[in-house]
Amino acid sequence: MEHLSKRILVVDDDQGILDSFEVLLGDRYDLVMTDNGYEALRIIETKPPRLVFLDIKMPGLDGMDVLKRLRKDQKKVEVVIITATHREETEREAKSLGAIDFLMKPLNIVEVERIASQVLS
Repeated sequence: MEHLSKRILVVDDDQGILDSFEVLLGDRYDLVMTDNGYEALRIIETKPPRLVFLDIKMPGLDGMDVLKRLRKDQKKVEVVIITATHREETEREAKSLGAIDFLMKPLNIVEVERIASQVLS
C-alpha cells in the first residue's frame, strides 16, 4: 500500500467518474473511492487522504456539506470540487471554504493529473 502522502479520495455518485479516476490515477496513487458524502467523511476519519476530488451534487450529504464539515472539524485535506453544473456563487463558496480548484465535467485529464501531481509531490 502506498504511503498516506499519495492517498486520494474520489467522491462521486457517477460510477463512470470513479472508473475514470481509477484508469487515470490508479497506477500512481493510493485511490479510495466512494459514491456518497457520509462514507467520504468516514473514510477521511479512518484513512485520511491528502487530496479529495469531491462532486457537488450527490444524494444525501452533498459535496458542499462535506466540505463544510471538513473545515468545521479542522481537517487538513486539499479539496477539488468537481461538478457538471457551474454556478459562480457555488464556486465562490467552495473556494471560501478552502477548495483549491473547481473542475467542470467532463473532466480534463490533464488538469486532474496536474492537480494530483502538484498536491502529492
